Amino acid sequence: MIETHSKFDNLTQAEAEIGEIETPDMPEGYNIKKITFDDDGFTHFVTRVIYEKEDKDITFMIASSWFSSSLAEVIDSKIINDITWITNEDNFVLKWRNSNQESYKYFFTKNEKDKQWLIALAEKY
Repeated sequence: MIETHSKFDNLTQAEAEIGEIETPDMPEGYNIKKITFDDDGFTHFVTRVIYEKEDKDITFMIASSWFSSSLAEVIDSKIINDITWITNEDNFVLKWRNSNQESYKYFFTKNEKDKQWLIALAEKY
């Protein structure tokens, strides 16, 4: 299998090479800083979209199950079946999907105060 590691400056460029990326509807002022795509040829590919607003970065990621052994809080949501808030060494991570047939989606942030608006954003995804 051939490994692929790509970096893009915008969504148009990324989608032209790797196909459609369903991105979240980010709040005003958040712009795409870069997009990365990694495929080792064996496991699920990983797509990351890094957003920035002033000095703040939020990363959106599509991948298989990560952080299975991390400290996680199950979130009660009427919209999303499988959603957890994970406390990691360097980040806080919102992990979600609606069914076993879907890839997991993630938001990474350095600020725990982002929790509620990231949950709301995931529920609109």
